Amino acid sequence: MKIKTKIKKNNKNKKYRKIPIKTVLKDEDGNFSIIISGLLLISFLILSIIVLNTAIEHENEKNEIISSNNYQYIMNDYIRNIPLLEREALEELSEDVIKNERPSLDSESDLKDRIDEKLIEKNQEYYDNYNILINSSLISIENTTDPFSYKFKTHIASVKGDYSFDNVISSDVDCINLRDPVPLLFCKGHNGLSWNDTDYSYGNSLSEFLKSKGVENYSFYENASSPLIVRKCPYDPYAHHGDDNGKIMKNCRDNGYYHESRDGACYLCRLEGKSGCEHYGFETFINPHSTNETGRVSACGSDHVIFSDDIYPGVEVIYNSEDGMNEILYLDPHGHKVKYGMSDF
Repeated sequence: MKIKTKIKKNNKNKKYRKIPIKTVLKDEDGNFSIIISGLLLISFLILSIIVLNTAIEHENEKNEIISSNNYQYIMNDYIRNIPLLEREALEELSEDVIKNERPSLDSESDLKDRIDEKLIEKNQEYYDNYNILINSSLISIENTTDPFSYKFKTHIASVKGDYSFDNVISSDVDCINLRDPVPLLFCKGHNGLSWNDTDYSYGNSLSEFLKSKGVENYSFYENASSPLIVRKCPYDPYAHHGDDNGKIMKNCRDNGYYHESRDGACYLCRLEGKSGCEHYGFETFINPHSTNETGRVSACGSDHVIFSDDIYPGVEVIYNSEDGMNEILYLDPHGHKVKYGMSDF
């Protein structure tokens, strides 16, 4: 009897322990399938949300980079325009001085006003086109070791949305190929001065000017000429002007080149009617008409000497002869003759 009871008990336990998987899957009510399907759907939704958020975040980052790069590109373009505006303003000021035959009383201040006006116009243009708010103004103009070039410093502040820019930028602006007003401003009260696209022709104006200054042999400068356009001389060092029996000097004079000079005026001071200034400047030569005479003496032909209150003499230097006529300059023996390698002429 005891043995039978034990067997029945073991059979009863086995009945509850062994439930085949197939039996579970054959759930007639379908509850298990619904749960599995729900879990899969939820997992799919969660994964979809994660992927979508990642894509949106990536797109936002991409748009942010594009917007930032676009803003930087526009500001770089704006900065590239600054020296062009400054050069344009400098040229306009010089043209006004020549047109009105009147020097600027303060060329730096006049130039700053012109540049700031152009910046205001440019700022409005960028606001209209790109919706960028820009404030800018010229803060200084500095002379440099290159007398043909100035350093302009401009403060620029801009903002668009979350992006901003605030800095002082520097640009180099030269006066090459601009017109020199000095001869006009000094000789305008005397008859005979005229000019074309490249040169001044003095007629009697320069000789009359020199006569008024008490210069001997002032008549040697009748019908003289000098450059109108500022061009930097390529022959460096200047002592090479005496090379090749004066042919370098002839080429220099034929092209109307200007030369660095501590005694000559810088361009902004020339716009104020000065032939010399405290800055490191430049000079060019007044070319007397050709002559068949020799051994003559008159005012030294550097423009900073002739158009000054201290006109000193120069001796005749013949740098080219053709058909019995001499092309000459008047240079002081211990100054300009040495500087330009003409001591043996």
